[in-house]
Amino acid sequence: MSTQDNKRAILAVARIDLGVSVREYVKLVEETAEHISSRVTTLITSPPVKPLHEVLVGRRKYSSYRNNLNTLLNKLSFLSRRRGITLILSPVLRRAGNKLYITNVILPPVGLPIFTGREIVPATNTISSGPEYEVLKIGNINLCFSILNDLEVPEVCRMCLFKRGDAIVAVNPPLITGRDPEMTLSLAMARARENRLPLIGVGGYAEAGSIQQPTYIVRSDGKLAEVSESPEPNIFEVEIPPTGKVYNLDLTRRYLKLIKEHLLTNFYLKQQ
Repeated sequence: MSTQDNKRAILAVARIDLGVSVREYVKLVEETAEHISSRVTTLITSPPVKPLHEVLVGRRKYSSYRNNLNTLLNKLSFLSRRRGITLILSPVLRRAGNKLYITNVILPPVGLPIFTGREIVPATNTISSGPEYEVLKIGNINLCFSILNDLEVPEVCRMCLFKRGDAIVAVNPPLITGRDPEMTLSLAMARARENRLPLIGVGGYAEAGSIQQPTYIVRSDGKLAEVSESPEPNIFEVEIPPTGKVYNLDLTRRYLKLIKEHLLTNFYLKQQ
């Protein structure tokens, strides 16, 4: 195996039922982990969506959500240690000071959960946007997370280029994503083609009657490589090489300022 191959990361994205309880969900993740190849270093999926959806619509308090999430993370941390793989769950809700953010959580085989990579385009007026554009380092590659509405703003994904990203992970679970599934795919292919980066789509399914969201892989040329839209479990594995792009901090700051001062304040948030 070449040195370049050693630098590549093998990721898996799981499509599972996101409308289940914590106990059922952990069992589904365990079953998924049994079916991934030994080369996979990181498994990405969304957590059960009902608790977060209930907070966003005002039916559940954050304290109740936090307790539910902590129970889930404790159970999955044990699985991560036992299997020796990193788990990434997105989206999750996290309080920092007096603000709520939608973010990601990394569960490494060794150590405590790490919350990182906040949503830039806030899901509701009660959720705050991330103060900066964070990139998740997994092994030798950099992953840029586009959470919920982030996919609709080209400049959010463009910042991935400026921060030397190697792939974009677009997170759009059911219930909390009201967008048409075909539009999700169209946006994902456009973002991949615009930035010449592969894009991993984290979707899922829940109870009948809600809008389901696809799970997919888009190549860096914008062409769809894998897709699953049916209400049944599936797993995709994808190999991501490091691009070696040059980090441009100045452009990242300018883009983030543009998004927050103009796109969000003057256009996007006014439509919510």
